Amino acid sequence: MNKIISIILVLVMFLGACSEETINLDPIGDIESGFFQNEDHMQQAVFGIYQKLSFFYAFRGGQNSHVLPVTLLPSDDLTSPAGYALENFTALNGSNEQLNNYYRFAYQLIARANTVLQKIDENGDEIYLSDPTLKGYNRGEALFLRAYMYFALWNVYGTAPLVTERILYLADAYPPNSTATQLLDQAIADLQEAASLLPDSWPSEYKGRAVRNSALGLRGKCLVFRGTINNTSTDFTEAIANFNAISGVSLMPQYSDNFNASKENNAESLFEYQANSSAGNVNPFVGGAGGNDAFAVIGEIGHYTGMFNQLPSWIGNSYFSATSSIKNAYEDGDPRKSYNINLSDGVLINVKKYVTHNAYAAGASGPVNGVSINNPRILRYADVLLLQAEAIVRSGGSLSQAIGLINDVRERARNSTENGVPSAVPANRDMSETNSSTVLEWVFQERRLELAFEEGHRWWDLRRRHIAGEIDLKALDFASLLIDLQFQEYNINFPLPSGEVDENPNLSQNTGY
Repeated sequence: MNKIISIILVLVMFLGACSEETINLDPIGDIESGFFQNEDHMQQAVFGIYQKLSFFYAFRGGQNSHVLPVTLLPSDDLTSPAGYALENFTALNGSNEQLNNYYRFAYQLIARANTVLQKIDENGDEIYLSDPTLKGYNRGEALFLRAYMYFALWNVYGTAPLVTERILYLADAYPPNSTATQLLDQAIADLQEAASLLPDSWPSEYKGRAVRNSALGLRGKCLVFRGTINNTSTDFTEAIANFNAISGVSLMPQYSDNFNASKENNAESLFEYQANSSAGNVNPFVGGAGGNDAFAVIGEIGHYTGMFNQLPSWIGNSYFSATSSIKNAYEDGDPRKSYNINLSDGVLINVKKYVTHNAYAAGASGPVNGVSINNPRILRYADVLLLQAEAIVRSGGSLSQAIGLINDVRERARNSTENGVPSAVPANRDMSETNSSTVLEWVFQERRLELAFEEGHRWWDLRRRHIAGEIDLKALDFASLLIDLQFQEYNINFPLPSGEVDENPNLSQNTGY
């Protein structure tokens, strides 16, 4: 009876609302037919692509909702007593919330980029009347951000779909799995065009937007990854050319400068997410734009760092802890070791990077909930130098040149002491070394020490080397706090979301799941 009455009331309200006055009401917000009409509209649309990056760094209301474990926990650098499936591998499946969110956010960003590219292609000459150069810049930004997502998707899922055009019709809404390195191939092509379009710099009010160096650095990285998998020397030589074309950047004097909230977008930065306080009250529980692009909500645009220092306190044991393996990888006296890790015996809440020189979002909720405005550095010059050294070694180039690049990074490290007195370690590598395998191992050892706890670098390096047959992750000691950790061959690609596989007849689940 009550249900029937409710239905009748809804019908009465609906019919009463359909008067001439209500049918002809104007929309209260922008609609597509009236948008994408001028440079301001296109700038807003491009900013919308950047904004989607916030979803990868927001807390999103719970320790099982943020997606940072997808890139950080699988490696041998970090562990957690909480039992994340992304660390122990044995419980991974297509219903994993963090993997599902990562996939969804990536394709939402790609969709935004594809929409901007479509509008530029269809009507760009009419849109960019007062500033024609902005047309190329905006196109370059959309291509760069789409490429970054394809690079990430390949490293997480391996076989995720390739979508290069805006989906307008249902028939096109069921893309198949990509194969081999197709995602990297597309990223490399996108970045080649982006590098030809992006400016060398932006005015100060736009600092942090992608520039030519961003595209060159990321393209070189994609080429090194693809070259590792396919053992193609041409990829390495092309990557070296991209790295050599980067200009106006340098290593910062202090290692800590790269994780200091007061030294963002510095000379070493090629691209970073621009974390900030949300408009109005800081609310880490909305999950970025209301968690689902809710109308008229900016959402949380901070950078969640609470997994390193147990914030908010109620996340309990869902913190990320430095493993004994990464502690032992550093030499005693390496300033990076004491800067990155609390070395007190028995301390499990011990990761200090991005925490030591942190700045929390405005409002009481920022410090309490670990919402930082400290930018995550997505791509920095030290990463590029070590990738260049790797590409030189793999392409049969000068080993002394490669060792020199490694030593540049090590020199900066030993000069990064708190008291200003250089440390004796890490000492320079021997410039006379003639064994290429030895030098290649030096590259990866340095990448681990330099890039620890950042942007999934360690896991993605391990993953590509396993695929290439250089190492065997089934034999790796992950130094995990979890006794049931067991890496299987199929874990090299994480599972696609079950819902996507169930609804898409052309999409197959990754092997093993």
